[in-house]
Amino acid sequence: MGRTTPAASPESTATDGIARADSTPVDMWAEPALAVTLPGLAVFLALTLSGSGKGVDLVPSVARTFVVLAWPLTVYLIARTGRVWIAAAFCIAAGILLRWNNFWPGGSSDVMNAVDEALRTLFAGGNPYDHYYTTTRPAGGIMPYPPGQLLLHLPGWLVGGYQGARLTELAAAIAGMTALGWLALRFAPAIGLVGLALYAGLPNLIELTGDGSNDTSAGVVILLAVVVVAWAAGRSFSGRSAIAAGVAVGLALGTKQSALLFGITLSIYVFAAHRADLGRYVAGMAGTLVAVSIPFLLLGPIAYIHAIAVIPPHSNVYGWNLWVLLKGLGWSNADPLTVSLVNFFLTFDALLAVVTLCARRVGLAVIAGVLVTLAALLSAQWTTHAYFALVLAPLAAVPALMAWDLRAVGSPETVAAD
Repeated sequence: MGRTTPAASPESTATDGIARADSTPVDMWAEPALAVTLPGLAVFLALTLSGSGKGVDLVPSVARTFVVLAWPLTVYLIARTGRVWIAAAFCIAAGILLRWNNFWPGGSSDVMNAVDEALRTLFAGGNPYDHYYTTTRPAGGIMPYPPGQLLLHLPGWLVGGYQGARLTELAAAIAGMTALGWLALRFAPAIGLVGLALYAGLPNLIELTGDGSNDTSAGVVILLAVVVVAWAAGRSFSGRSAIAAGVAVGLALGTKQSALLFGITLSIYVFAAHRADLGRYVAGMAGTLVAVSIPFLLLGPIAYIHAIAVIPPHSNVYGWNLWVLLKGLGWSNADPLTVSLVNFFLTFDALLAVVTLCARRVGLAVIAGVLVTLAALLSAQWTTHAYFALVLAPLAAVPALMAWDLRAVGSPETVAAD
């Protein structure tokens, strides 16, 4: 029996003719759909079988067992219907299930304790940036994050207090997976779904969603800023898109200081590729930062500036960094001043080295942000595994972003029409 070929559609063009995200059934097996979805699905299955994110125990939880049992059915449905979106939906749903399974035991981070106490202080009429924190470990810490951190967790906190603030991290992970799924289906299913699978299934990222840290949401805010900048670039930063891009980057910068290097590389891209619209972009970014800062500057400018400008000191070398490597090789510990100087110059040199990448395309600007941020993290004195959640979210978007960029080369009108 001959094969019936569906008519071409705008969606088929978006995926470069490899697969149709909403194609009609074609015979018993839809080879194009399988070809573009199996890499991502295989990665997700391997991650699910490899570990739970809680130590090295490979005994499966009920949630992991359910995901593995659902995998063959998902592959069959894709093969039977030719609908690529089923693969994205499976990765997102399974990622949510695995995170929910690990969420309620909690974790060791005290960041959500500080956010909860900061919001309680604010609503009691106090200044969260001039407050002695009793729930941090050890007690007596300060609120070291910009106001965007409080704004981000405010809706969840209003609904459920401390647990609501924690659930904001789960909501952020869902938003991140949804953004990655959209990018994959819209521009590059074969490679984009691999990025989604990695973000949805990496045990470390699953654990961090519920351990009380805020790096999941920080990474997702950066990812969403990248998506908005790419969307604005697809419209040549015309009209309000430049302002929207600036607002998105401003929100990322106003949520956590570690977003700074991504903000720099994205801004270099805008300066190089869309200089005529730079003013609107900067206005959106600066206006956002001023808007979230003014209330706290009025409450106490010195305390506010001190809290967000000072990096909390650590008394020892820890985590994934150069100094731990040198210590393991038998070198003596460097003094804090030496570590700080090396950290600054390596980060600055990395930025100089990748600055030409930033100027070319959005995907390359994200890669540049990843490289510079890693230079800063890997040469710092204290680099806990949680920090990498901030890098992995935008990194997972790079495959689809690069496909998006490549489509834009030589045909700006086509991308603008999208």
